[in-house]
Amino acid sequence: MKTRPDASTSPAPAEGDPFARIAAFYDLDFEDYHDDASFYIRLADIHGGRVLELGCGTGRIAVPLAEAGARVTGIDISEAMLAVARERAGDLKVTWQTGDLRRLRLRGRFDVVCAPLGTLQHMDTIEDFVAALESMARHLAPGGVAVVDVESPVPDDFDPLPQPLIEHWTKPWEGGMVSKVVAVAAIPMFGTKEVTWHFDVADRQGRLTRQTTQFNLRTYTPGEIDLAARIAGLRVVARFADYAFTPYHDGAERLVVLLQRDDDDITFTYDTGEGGV
Repeated sequence: MKTRPDASTSPAPAEGDPFARIAAFYDLDFEDYHDDASFYIRLADIHGGRVLELGCGTGRIAVPLAEAGARVTGIDISEAMLAVARERAGDLKVTWQTGDLRRLRLRGRFDVVCAPLGTLQHMDTIEDFVAALESMARHLAPGGVAVVDVESPVPDDFDPLPQPLIEHWTKPWEGGMVSKVVAVAAIPMFGTKEVTWHFDVADRQGRLTRQTTQFNLRTYTPGEIDLAARIAGLRVVARFADYAFTPYHDGAERLVVLLQRDDDDITFTYDTGEGGV
């Protein structure tokens, strides 16, 4: 039985790693969230079982893929997050590697190259976003697909007025309790938002501590993704609103874009329930 990592034994915070202090708490956000894992397993069934996950974090996607039989390589810039991933994987055969997804150059090619659940929103300049897509294109095998999953743009992303501090949840933790509190400040002129996560921990003795991390996220529109993909040598082959292959539409919560290399003439049809894409 796998146990949660103890915050007291997590790797020491690394300079430049905004997730080092909160890696032990990260999976509390997603412990009941499995929708996208089945989506990537389905893509591996369609395209092939060699999967490269960029921004793999704590292995939330990589481990279910490996359990389903995929040959997975997970890349993350945070060694603290990878330490949690290795513990989660146990004896499963997964290749974990610390690296900057914008500059990645691996020897192999992959059938699925994915950046799940907002990973590329951490690319807060369009130059970094294009570099990340170029990295995806470099590692795609013939017939392979790249997946960009970001939040669908909403009006609040472009509202400069202060947003309230929100408590997302309070959950049991190591004999005590932990609460996640979030602050978001939009910077519309750059299309970004400054995100602050506070994890307020009350241990079993009632002692209170706070672990905080701050990072920027960029809002990407469908048009920006299309243009950046063309610059990177990719083409858009499908857009979905969720992980059930629902065609993208106004009001969708997610913008999931599937890309192939420009020089790849192998085509696929995805079952959307409406005759494919």
